[in-house]
Amino acid sequence: MSTAPAALTIDWTGHDGLGPREQYDAAGDIIDDAKAAAAARRSRIAHDLAQQHGAKEAARILGISGTRVYALAERYRESQPVIADNFPGRSITRYDLLDEVEDQYGLNTREAHEAIHAFLQNLIEVDGEEQVVIARTPQRPELLKSNPGDVDVRFWLTVRAESVDEIREALATQYADR
Repeated sequence: MSTAPAALTIDWTGHDGLGPREQYDAAGDIIDDAKAAAAARRSRIAHDLAQQHGAKEAARILGISGTRVYALAERYRESQPVIADNFPGRSITRYDLLDEVEDQYGLNTREAHEAIHAFLQNLIEVDGEEQVVIARTPQRPELLKSNPGDVDVRFWLTVRAESVDEIREALATQYADR
């Protein structure tokens, strides 16, 4: 799923040098971008409302069915990045942001993972966990079925995209000289 822009700005001057057909097609692309941005915003609203009040109350507030609230909330969660949890002393499960940080700053896996989690923890302390981490999903859910008391279960953390952007900015500042 592509991510919609946080803000939609239309620069019509970019269309000046185009022919009529190209202008027409470019305007259609703008419509598609606007629809995607509005759909992403509606998904986030439904998700956040369901988190705060439950799906039934969110459905009542939004004037839609509970099924629709669940679908929108799921769409929002699926569009957000995931990070492997921080489980000291264990191997580190690969994830996109980890690969990005390793490549961009020349850090090894452990250094990159620890730096990401240090900034993630700072965001959680400032904004609250519910504003940063929107879901925890077991990396191996079958372990919970066969051994529900196991405390050694690793999780995927679904983190809001804007929180990941803040982590990227903090890392860029910290490792600007690399």
